[in-house]
This record gives sequence, C-alpha cells and structure tokens, in this order.
Amino acid sequence: MHDAASSSPSSGDPQPSSEPAQSPGGDNAVSYEEAFETVGAVIAWYGRALLLARRSGDQQRLEELKAQRQKCVEEQQRLQDAGPKEIARIAAEYATRLKELESTDQRGES
Repeated sequence: MHDAASSSPSSGDPQPSSEPAQSPGGDNAVSYEEAFETVGAVIAWYGRALLLARRSGDQQRLEELKAQRQKCVEEQQRLQDAGPKEIARIAAEYATRLKELESTDQRGES
C-alpha cells in the first residue's frame, strides 16, 4: 500500500522540517499549516505526558501539564489570526520546545 506521508524523489515535494523554512530573502517563511502541525505535536506530547501522570498519581505534575497543554491550545488557536511573522515566531518556538521535550523523553528512557 502507498504511504501518503512519504514522497518519491521525482515528486518534488519537500519533506516537512521542524525548522522554519528560509525564503530567498532570508526571512522565515512558515505556512499556517506547518505552524499548526508543530504546535499540535507539542500538544500531543503533553497529552501523552498527562496520561502517564494520571497513571502515576502525581497530582502536582498533572496540574502543571494541564496548564502547559492549555497554553499550547490557546497559542494554536491564536495562529488563525496571526500574520506571517507571528506564525514564524510561534513555529520556531514550538519546534524548539518539541525538541526539548523529546530529548527529555530520551534522557528519561536511558
């Protein structure tokens, strides 16, 4: 079965990156969709962390995670009215946060 997420080299479609794309003028050119997906990935990370906190019974951690996730949801909603510079800022901020969260996961597993 064909995987729609992968593209063949002949398709010419660039693969998404967690880093903001650079336009020829050097400005960050990030689409709304890319930023929305990046923030969504962080929201998903918090969702998984919330599940683990619930299972462990860590109420303080649970409350912290809920608050952080809610801030992400609000930021994702703010994207709808954001201009290109704000979209690029949010995308860059959340790409960095996602890397940090994922590296925390890897350190915790080792």
